[in-house]
Amino acid sequence: MIEPVLSVEMDHGSKNAVLPRDYLDPAHVVLDLPVASRKRLFEELATVLTSGQEEGDEEEQEQAWEKVFEVLLERERLGCTALGQGIALPHGRLNGLRRPVISIIRLKDPIDYDAPDGKPVWLAICLLVPADANEIHLGLLAALSSRLSNELFVEGILSAQSATEVYRLFSGVQT
Repeated sequence: MIEPVLSVEMDHGSKNAVLPRDYLDPAHVVLDLPVASRKRLFEELATVLTSGQEEGDEEEQEQAWEKVFEVLLERERLGCTALGQGIALPHGRLNGLRRPVISIIRLKDPIDYDAPDGKPVWLAICLLVPADANEIHLGLLAALSSRLSNELFVEGILSAQSATEVYRLFSGVQT
């Protein structure tokens, strides 16, 4: 049995634990996505993360997409978000975002990502948080990094047959 992602605290001394799984929508899990570059991955992440928005005009949808894409691209320019072992954790802070959001993308073929260990990336877990949520951002990054260091968890994602299976694994839901 694989344990769910570890909890993180929202405030200093808060008893209200926040779980990364609380910010993952099943629609934000995509398996075997065919992309050939980091830039294309960020474009797809922007599409996945903005596609479930409430209906609005096309211009608003496009602006939301551009904001997500730019946040991911700008953060990557500061330093590579690859963790090694084929895993990347692109993340950023976004003005106007009301709550953190997570997306899991398993790539069809690994891509070059300039990872510290030189290995290509096959798994990207994206985290976006509100611009002013410094503590929760750092807490969620730490919890996700810790979880991604669990070999059984990573093997489960690699061998999953469906997005639902990955979502359940990430959420700690038993089938």
